[in-house]
This record gives sequence, structure tokens and C-alpha cells, in this order.
Amino acid sequence: MKLELIIGGRTIDAEFSMSDGTALLTFDGRTHEADISEPEPDLFVAIIDGKVHRCTIDKLPSGETEAVINGKRIPVAAYDKKHLSSKPGAGGPGSGKISLIAPMPGKVVKVLLNQGDEVAANQGVIIVEAMKMQNEVQSPRSGKVIEIKVTEGQTVNSGEVMAVVE
Repeated sequence: MKLELIIGGRTIDAEFSMSDGTALLTFDGRTHEADISEPEPDLFVAIIDGKVHRCTIDKLPSGETEAVINGKRIPVAAYDKKHLSSKPGAGGPGSGKISLIAPMPGKVVKVLLNQGDEVAANQGVIIVEAMKMQNEVQSPRSGKVIEIKVTEGQTVNSGEVMAVVE
């Protein structure tokens, strides 16, 4: 999956894949490999070049996301390059429909909002689980949920449209 990552204010175009607990991230002409596990809920351990990194992800009240790696807080964001219309600010200020897509193949574990509900910027709409990791798919801006295309327990593919916000 092609991603635009924003890590500590730096924008990186990258290619990401994950299989059997091994993540591959390619950017700047180099591929980085990490063995990923989740020994406790919401605690991830990444082993990169033999070094162990303890990681958590914090959603801030402002809607921003921070990765906490070995105690150090780093602001982060990730956008699927195929669907950059879901990036905040894309498509003009507050205009048009936004498709909320599955970030990776997985199972829908929770639909947080219903069709017709109002949604705030950075509010969670659907939770998808992949490889024992839960990912909250958020609306990038305020609006109204005009369509929910998935149900709890449904399997989704990477890039599949799960909901539409207007």
C-alpha cells in the first residue's frame, strides 16, 4: 500500500506491507523491516535491526495522533495515496463527499456511527481489526454520514470504501 506519512512534521512517500507479523516500509530508496507483536492490548513491540521499541498510539483531544516510542512522543499521520481525497484539506474546504476506506485487509469489529449521524472532524466512524491490531477509521472533517457500506463482522479489503461522509 502506498502511503503519505507525516512523522514529526516530515512528509514521507512510502510503500507499506505486512505479513505474518513482519512489516516492510520502503522510503527514500531503502526498505526497513520490523517484527511487530502486541503483547498487551494497545502496546506494540517492534524489533528493528535487533533493537526493541515499545510503542503505543495516543489519540489527542485535538484529534491529532501521537506515537509514543520508548517514552518519546512523536506526532504522526498516515494517508493512503490511492485515496488522498480522504486527507484533511483535500478537495477544497468542507466540500464534496469523502470516502472512508479500509486502511488494510481485516474485519469490521465496530461501526461507531449510523447513516444520517453528524460526525465531527477526526471522529471515529468504524473500527477495523487486522492481525490483532484495531484501527479506528476517522472522518477527516465534520459533516454527515450519508452511507455506511459495511456491517460488524464483515471482512474488508485494503482500500475498500466503508462509509461516505458529506
